[in-house]
Amino acid sequence: MKHIIYLAVALISFGSFAQNLPAGDPAQLGLSKEGLARVDAFMAKESENQHIPGSIGMIVRHGKVAYKKAFGKANLETGEVMRTDHLFRMASMTKIITGVAGLKLFERGLFTMDTPLETILPEFANMQILVGYDTLKHQFITRPAKNKILMKHVFTHTSGIAYPPFSSLGREGYLNAGVTIAFPKGDTKLTLADIIRSTAKLPLVHEPGESWTYGMNLEVLGRVIEVLDGRTFADFLRQEIFTPLKMTRTFVGVTPNEWNNMSQVYTQDKSGKKSVYTDEVGKKLLGFSADMSMDYYKNTNTSLAMGGTDVVSNVDDYARFFQMLLNYGQLDGAQILSKKTVEMIEKPLFDVHTNDGVAMGVTGRSQFKAGVTVYVYPEEQAKFETISAGSYFWKGYFGTQYWIDRKEDMFALIFFQLAPEPTNFNEKFRHLVWGSIAK
Repeated sequence: MKHIIYLAVALISFGSFAQNLPAGDPAQLGLSKEGLARVDAFMAKESENQHIPGSIGMIVRHGKVAYKKAFGKANLETGEVMRTDHLFRMASMTKIITGVAGLKLFERGLFTMDTPLETILPEFANMQILVGYDTLKHQFITRPAKNKILMKHVFTHTSGIAYPPFSSLGREGYLNAGVTIAFPKGDTKLTLADIIRSTAKLPLVHEPGESWTYGMNLEVLGRVIEVLDGRTFADFLRQEIFTPLKMTRTFVGVTPNEWNNMSQVYTQDKSGKKSVYTDEVGKKLLGFSADMSMDYYKNTNTSLAMGGTDVVSNVDDYARFFQMLLNYGQLDGAQILSKKTVEMIEKPLFDVHTNDGVAMGVTGRSQFKAGVTVYVYPEEQAKFETISAGSYFWKGYFGTQYWIDRKEDMFALIFFQLAPEPTNFNEKFRHLVWGSIAK
């Protein structure tokens, strides 16, 4: 009997391992030994100097893993060493997964990009536009919107729907509305429907389609999926994305046997001193008092998923997801999207100026383009970069980021858990990675 149990455990372990992308020889994949040594030295130094508690770097080219290494500590208090299989709070790197989920329904003909959002979610009819804020009466000053929110606005952050903590004009009113934007508490009775109805009561920060503003669009898209499909958004992700792609350690609500595999999240003061990122730290940094919890991941297999923030995962699972995109929508026999839909994701559509992208940590760069749930490097921006024009990326609030370069058939991931993050750490990693391409 013991032998049977041991065999079963071994098969489970092997099955989990076998889902990872295959490893390849970096030299045969066109990456130089010297270039990767520079990546190593940079990553090790950042942990040794305690700039970053712990991190994982990963490079995949031509469908094979050329580089995957962990550095530093996953938990400074216990001294736990970072491993490449640690789990991370993906925060806004959830958005690309939500975008792909929404595009599956787009492919099925359940809406077009010109479908008015109000025909799916009636609460978004008769929206108001913010024009001012009365600080004495604590009231928004608004006018009726001239344009309707269309589905393409939701996919591209051009709807005018705000993220309350990142608003400027009317910030007091947005914050006082108490809308849950991420990381819901485990004892919450809220549903995604409740959250989106509350969101729809707030004014838009600009006319739909007339500008780009980082906002709760992917949370709205999650609710669109629930209404059109009938399943909860969380179950849709599990059944339509995670399971077919064999992302066996990607969660909306982490199972108890995985709780100890979470990498700890830290914050730092101006001197660089690190401390655990708690609920109170989050409220202070975001200036936001709505109920949010860093323990949201313990909501095991929850039915409430926030489309912009709530996935917990690891580098190997996310690598499978991004390889699917590089493969134009398929991986290991699973067809997630069509080739033409993936091409649509990658098109540079709208200008994103530096001040629009502050929340995404892209300060210091003049301008990117927005694609469908991604940032795209336009030709002008890529002129003095090693990364190719047309490459696209996104990042998460706690220090995860990806870059996908179709021309080089390559993507890279950097995972750590520190907010606010050190200036330019991610960009230095990316610069060294692309500088390692030899052929």
